Amino acid sequence: MKFIKTTNKKRAGLLVKGAMLSLLALSLSPSLKAQDRVQPTWWFGAAGGANFNFYRGTVQVLNDNLTTEYAFNNGFGVAPYFAVFAEYRPGPVWGVMFNVAYDGRRGEFDKTNGPANATPTSLNAEFDYIAFEPSLRIAPFGNNFYLFLGPRLSYNVKDQFLYQDQYQTNNEATWSDVYGIRISAQLGVGYEIPLAMPTSRTQFNLSPFVAFLPYFGQQPRSIDNLTLTTVRAGIAIKIGCGPKPAPPAAAVIAPVIVPVVQFTVNAPKPIPTQRVVKETLPLCNYVFFDAGSTDIPVRYVILTKDQATSFAEIQLQDCQKNPGTRASRQLTMYHNVLNVVGDRMRKYPESTIKLVGASAGKGAKIGKENAESVKSYLVNEFGINASRITVEGRNRPMIPSEKPNNTIDTSYINVEDNRVDIVSDSHDLMMEIKDNSALCLKPVEVTATDGSSANDAQVYVNAADSNGTLQSWSVDVTDAAGTTQHFGPYTSGSETLSASAILKDNQSGTYAIVMKGWTTTGQAVRKESSFSLSREAVPVLPEQRLSILFEFDKSKTVSTFDKFLVNHVAPLVSSNSTVVISGYTDIVGTPDHNLTLSKDRAQEAQSILDSATTKAGITGVTYKTDGFGEVGATFSNTLPEERFYNRTVVIDISPAENVVTK
Repeated sequence: MKFIKTTNKKRAGLLVKGAMLSLLALSLSPSLKAQDRVQPTWWFGAAGGANFNFYRGTVQVLNDNLTTEYAFNNGFGVAPYFAVFAEYRPGPVWGVMFNVAYDGRRGEFDKTNGPANATPTSLNAEFDYIAFEPSLRIAPFGNNFYLFLGPRLSYNVKDQFLYQDQYQTNNEATWSDVYGIRISAQLGVGYEIPLAMPTSRTQFNLSPFVAFLPYFGQQPRSIDNLTLTTVRAGIAIKIGCGPKPAPPAAAVIAPVIVPVVQFTVNAPKPIPTQRVVKETLPLCNYVFFDAGSTDIPVRYVILTKDQATSFAEIQLQDCQKNPGTRASRQLTMYHNVLNVVGDRMRKYPESTIKLVGASAGKGAKIGKENAESVKSYLVNEFGINASRITVEGRNRPMIPSEKPNNTIDTSYINVEDNRVDIVSDSHDLMMEIKDNSALCLKPVEVTATDGSSANDAQVYVNAADSNGTLQSWSVDVTDAAGTTQHFGPYTSGSETLSASAILKDNQSGTYAIVMKGWTTTGQAVRKESSFSLSREAVPVLPEQRLSILFEFDKSKTVSTFDKFLVNHVAPLVSSNSTVVISGYTDIVGTPDHNLTLSKDRAQEAQSILDSATTKAGITGVTYKTDGFGEVGATFSNTLPEERFYNRTVVIDISPAENVVTK
């Protein structure tokens, strides 16, 4: 009989820890998914390993013939374990296992000194069993890592000991009072390493495992308090046969849904340069109020009585001559609208106005309070006789932005109806008179240095699929010489490219542009287009720039601006001149709708001008007309007045004579 000595106990403990850590690492490593490998229902195999046995308690009476002079305390040993088994796995997570095993429980007890001057002695034990081990198998993650737990029924087949006394006498015999049948439990973990091809019907798995067998029910004898706990480490070979492969099904080719992708390019024609412009700025006759307040908002220029006394509209025209942008000049003028009205009413004492206040659905009372705030300012600060100003309160304005049943961008639209309309039948105050009313105050004319330059010019690119904005996209711009510039990637539906960066030092050029992107459904998409750029000829004579406004979501000009185009804009167009007409919108609505709307507005303005100039005998006019939607709008869309001014068409008239190239 051969036994493992107690000096190997520490080494055995390290071996068990190493096995458990290895299984933990395997359980965390990637494994083949169940659907990627044939999964048999029944598995058969054999297992082998080592039992690391831990004895606890005191042993002194060995059998009826031998009792030691002193007690042995605790013990440890390593013994073999062999098993054959079958497994049933109806699914990827749950299954059952049944093992029939030879279960070695050998060990050596700690040496204990005997009486004085006695020689130390030793005791080796061997309790071996045939074990029946049914277990529940659980693969909690649906992969190759699994747990098993269940009861054990053990039948003792060997119960020998080897005792060596102080006289070096070897006493080999059997224990007395040994239990023949023992019931206990086991809990373990394992990991299966596939060895066969995934598609093979017969699968071979190599499965290292570690199990814990607690001392419950493992008291080998009835006459002492000796208990036995075991940690088992081993490896199993498993063979499983999967179902017969089904005959190949006819291949089903899923229809490829081609996304509808829109890609548009709008390039400035030509690139603007800094120049002198005689500009006509429309003056909107609306004063917008903030929700919850009937005070005039602080963004409007409010003068004290002394300041109002010395105010004159010409002062605004003078300050507009400084370099800047059209937007900055326009908003500076507009936010002085009450001061312009006050100055004009002082100049023309016969003029009268009507203030129609609206509350965006909060009631006529609040609308009238808004109107009273405007009247109070004109009366108290500009000294206008109160009898020249009448007020009216309404729930909604005369021409509301809010339409019945509208559900798009209501937060933008509703605030536009909280305003006061300035209405008059005076030609000195208003732009045009129609039915004793008008929709715009008389515009302001100013000659200014335009602050735009080639560096401000943008090429607008828009890309969107049928499900919304592309997940990501980029563009490549290639010139006639084959030089390509890359821009992107982008995630929004609209972007701008620097026209100056594309054109570089060239005077003009034609470019191919390729958009590459991924749709929100993960499909690759490619679109191609082209555009041209050129630097603008700068006239010695000042250019004319005029603007007209449109009502919300309308492509037809109101009658006021229809007359303005015919009576004021058309006479400025000379034969062989160039007229650039650019249409814009605010951000309310979809980008596609707004792009179409801006083009319609620009075409409407060209149609009116072309008809008027033809009747006047003007020939050779070149129109460059386009719409840029919301992305090319000059004004921000934060305030309602900014959105109103973005609903515009800008008309630039370049004279034909005395042209130089810059």
